[in-house]
Amino acid sequence: MSDRAAEASRGTLDQLSGMLVKPETPGGDTLEGLVREMLRPMLRDWLDAKLPGMVETMVAREIARISGRE
Repeated sequence: MSDRAAEASRGTLDQLSGMLVKPETPGGDTLEGLVREMLRPMLRDWLDAKLPGMVETMVAREIARISGRE
């Protein structure tokens, strides 16, 4: 790539990067950070739906094991 083409591309890319909104969370500007932020509400919904039942089942099993009612 010639110096002239590289400089023209750099200027355009600098303009584009100046238009981007910086994320509020540290590390949110990486792909990993973006994926983490996208998954957070899905994980929260899944935990809200599944966790109470999972805990109840595990506690019941442990109580049965301790009390000898397996």
